[in-house]
Amino acid sequence: MKTIYKILSVILLISFSACNNEEYFELKNPVLDPWLNVTDMDQAPIGAYYALSGNGGSRTIFGGGRLGAELYADGVALAPEGEGYGVNADAEDVYKRTPDFEVALYDNHIFNSAYFAIGNANGPLDFIEENNGNPFPLEDDQENVDRIRGELLFVRAYAYYWLARMYLPAFPDDEKRLPLRLDQANSYEEAIVSDLASANDLYPIIIQDLKDAKDFLPETFNQEIHPSAYADGRATKFAAAALLAKVLFHTGDYDGALAELNYVIDENDGKFDLSEDPIEAFNKTGIDRGKEVIWYYALWAGDGLTTWKHPGRPSWYNATKRNSFDPADNGDRFVRASDSFLEAAGWINPDLSETTEALQDKRYTQLFIRFEDFEDEINPEPRGAYEATRPYVWGWKYYRSDADRSTNIPILRLADMYLLRAIIRANNGDEVGSLSDLNTVRNRAGLMDFTGSGDDLKEAIHLERWKEMAFEGDRLYYLQGLEMDIPEGDRTSGAVPFNSAGLYSEIPDYEIDLNQGYSVATGN
Repeated sequence: MKTIYKILSVILLISFSACNNEEYFELKNPVLDPWLNVTDMDQAPIGAYYALSGNGGSRTIFGGGRLGAELYADGVALAPEGEGYGVNADAEDVYKRTPDFEVALYDNHIFNSAYFAIGNANGPLDFIEENNGNPFPLEDDQENVDRIRGELLFVRAYAYYWLARMYLPAFPDDEKRLPLRLDQANSYEEAIVSDLASANDLYPIIIQDLKDAKDFLPETFNQEIHPSAYADGRATKFAAAALLAKVLFHTGDYDGALAELNYVIDENDGKFDLSEDPIEAFNKTGIDRGKEVIWYYALWAGDGLTTWKHPGRPSWYNATKRNSFDPADNGDRFVRASDSFLEAAGWINPDLSETTEALQDKRYTQLFIRFEDFEDEINPEPRGAYEATRPYVWGWKYYRSDADRSTNIPILRLADMYLLRAIIRANNGDEVGSLSDLNTVRNRAGLMDFTGSGDDLKEAIHLERWKEMAFEGDRLYYLQGLEMDIPEGDRTSGAVPFNSAGLYSEIPDYEIDLNQGYSVATGN
C-alpha cells in the first residue's frame, strides 16, 4: 500500500520538509490503509482544496495567480508611490513584462501551492485506481467514491492549469519546462526525478482530467447522499464543465468549448442565472453564493470545521485589506485600474472626470471605487497614503461581505460563460446568438442592448468581457486564447505578441537544482 502524504510536490516535499532523503518516506507507525471507509476518504478532497490555498500564510493560487495575470495584461497599472507604500519589486518586473525572469512572488503562491494540491490529489487517486475504482465495495457507496475521484481530478487540473499559464509559454509550444507527476512518489530517488512537460504535453492532460471529473461529479449537492461538507464551495459537474470550457478556449478548441458552454448555460435547471446585481457574486460567506457563481472558494470553511485559510493577497489589487471592508483603511494595494482600461470602458472623460456611462454601469458603481487626489476634502485618497495629485480608480471585488475577511472568492461565474460563448458564436457567424449572450450580460449591468454586427460586435464583446472580468486574472488568457496581441495599457513599450517570452515566469532555481529531471532533459 502506498503511503499517502500531504506534500508540497514530489520535488518540493524534500526541500521544504523538516525530514530529508529516505527518512521522509519512512513510517513512524505500522502501515495502515490511509482510508478505512468512504467517510474517511472524504478528507482527501478537503485536503486538496485546502492545499490550493497554500502551505502557510497567504500563499494561495487564488490571490497570487490573479495578481500576476493582471500585471501582465493591460487593465491595471502600478499605484502611485507613497511614503511606506512602495510597490513590490517583483510586481514591477512582471508589469514590465521582463523576459527570462524568475518571479519569486509566484513561487510560494503558485508553484508551491499548485504542487501541494497536486500531491494531495495524486495519492488518493492512486489508491482508487489500484482498487479498480471501488476501494470499499462492501459499503455500496460508489456514488460518493466517484464524487471524491471527480473532485480530486478537478483540483489537479485546476492546479496544473495555473502552473501552465504562469510558467509555460502560451499554447501551442513544445518547450519542456514543468515537472509532471500524475502519481505519488514512493521513494526519494523517485521523487527527485520528474518528467518535464511542455504546454503541448500538459494541456491535453488537464483537459482529460476535467472530462473525467465531469463524468464522475454530481450536478449539485444532495443532502440525502452527500456529506454536509460537500455543500461548501466544492466542485460539481457544472464547475468541471465551466473550467473545461475555459481550458478548451485557451487552447483554441472553440467547438469543444462551445459544447461545454451550452451545457453550463442552457442545462443547469435554474441553478445559475444573472438575475442579481453584480455585487451579489462578491459579498457572500459560507455556503451562500450569488446566483451566477458556479464555483467559489469558501474562505470560512470547506470541511465544516471553519479551518480553511483566508487568502490575503487580493488586497494587493483591491480597495480594501482582507481585515477591513472600509476603503479608507488600506495600506496594501499597489495595483489600480489603468487609464487605458477606463478610457476603453468609457468610464472617464479626457479630463479624468467620471462619465455618464460609468455611473449607469452597475459594475463600476458596485465593484470599483474612485478616489480624488490626496488633498481633496470630500473624497480624498485614503489617509494620504499615495502621493496622488489626480483621481484614481481601484478594483473593489474582494472582501465585500460584512463578515470582514471571510468573504468567499468567486472563481467560475456565469457571466464569464456567456461572454465566452458570445465571442465563439460571433466568430462562427451566429450573430443572433452572440448578441443575445452579450446583451444578457449588458442588461444585468444596467446597460442597453448592443445592436452592431461584424467586427463591431466582436470588439463590443472584447470590451464587455474586459469590464466584466477586470481584476479576476482573465484578460491575458482571454487574449491568448484568441491569439491576439497583448496591448501596452498604460506602458509606453508597445503591444507584445500573445506568446511573448515576457508573459510567464522562469522555473524556480531551487526546483531546477533539486529535480534531476532537468539534468536528464538538458543532458547536463
